[in-house]
Amino acid sequence: MMIAFIGESLVDLISSDGENFTKRIGGSPLNIARNLNQFNIKTVVISRVGNDFFGKEIIQTLEGENIKTNYIQVGSGNTSTVIVFASKGTPDFIPYRDEDMNLEIPNLDFEKFEFIHLSCWAITNGIEKIKHILTKTKIAFDPNCRKKIFPCKKINLDFVYEVLKNTFIVKPSLDDAREIFGPLPRTRYIELLHDFGIKYVILTMGEEGALVSDGKKIEHIKIPAKKVVDTTGAGDAFWSGIYYGLLNNFSIFKAALFGTIISLHVIGEVGGVVKLKDISEYLEEVERYENSVL
Repeated sequence: MMIAFIGESLVDLISSDGENFTKRIGGSPLNIARNLNQFNIKTVVISRVGNDFFGKEIIQTLEGENIKTNYIQVGSGNTSTVIVFASKGTPDFIPYRDEDMNLEIPNLDFEKFEFIHLSCWAITNGIEKIKHILTKTKIAFDPNCRKKIFPCKKINLDFVYEVLKNTFIVKPSLDDAREIFGPLPRTRYIELLHDFGIKYVILTMGEEGALVSDGKKIEHIKIPAKKVVDTTGAGDAFWSGIYYGLLNNFSIFKAALFGTIISLHVIGEVGGVVKLKDISEYLEEVERYENSVL
């Protein structure tokens, strides 16, 4: 079983004071693929970098982790870069987009993938390039939509809605949902997303946990964080747990619990990707939580 990731590969320059920066290769699809690689789950990353030092570093890093780079395109421009302001809440960021906006979709048999993970970044220039793959297999959409990543500086809702109509699972943060739908009660966001025909909806809410819905019931998963250093990779870690769970026949609620536990580990360190623990340790934490709420 494999997962295809389509979206941005870039460099994060992370700072908590605006003067000192920590460099990390990133981009949500890349982060999730790297996390899953640590769990021995096969992934294909479809992305685009520049013919520069950062682009070469991204490719070399992935090759060093035994992640195939066949479908990471190299353009003549620059690798996209994001300045991230490290925070215990939702981190703010400033994107400097270049080659990631020129991404082309390769001619692949997308039906062989268990999931296609699609980042909002991949549709900001238009939806025609990816429209043909939306019905090939289960679409997992990360609606990490912000006005600042669209060329017109406003969210193109037509593009977003077209993807949502073909989505199997979606995991917006509370900030994502507000950007797309405006200020609404939290359960209303879940209802609106199910109205598109989406099977699984997970609304993450930072330290307040996550609301997980299968369209019939909603469960609230909340585990207090022991240590919060940088929330940059929290959502990507959460996605990693969801995928591991669904590929191993967990219910969506157990998969989201697994994602929660991994994200709590990641936010204790700086950067979107950290060295993960052995899978058995996370599974033991899942079991302890499940036993504690019975």
